[in-house]
Amino acid sequence: MKTTFRQQSLITALLLTLSIVAYCSLFVSEAKSQTSNFRSQKKYPQDFADAYQASCKINAVTEGLSTEEAETLCNCTLSKFQSQYNLVKFQELLAEAAEEKTPEELTEVGELCAAQLIE
Repeated sequence: MKTTFRQQSLITALLLTLSIVAYCSLFVSEAKSQTSNFRSQKKYPQDFADAYQASCKINAVTEGLSTEEAETLCNCTLSKFQSQYNLVKFQELLAEAAEEKTPEELTEVGELCAAQLIE
């Protein structure tokens, strides 16, 4: 797939967001203490989802998206992550991303959602 400058910018915004979300997840220790409750569920705790949405939108707007585009991108990525990964797996992927080893799974979601914005 040929990546345009705008797609690259959106992907960069997503990766920055993932790093911030990994940081924010430290503040969601409550969710970690209830990890067993979220092993099979794909809906993330509201605090975690809110932190993800807030950091995602800030980063997306900083990268040049409009508020509406940022909201669309962030809703898309959160929805896809929740449908594909339970909380424990998603936190593992975020931990990898925080160590600058961005997993392919996260990049793929970012590319899919970025492509939807461009279409």
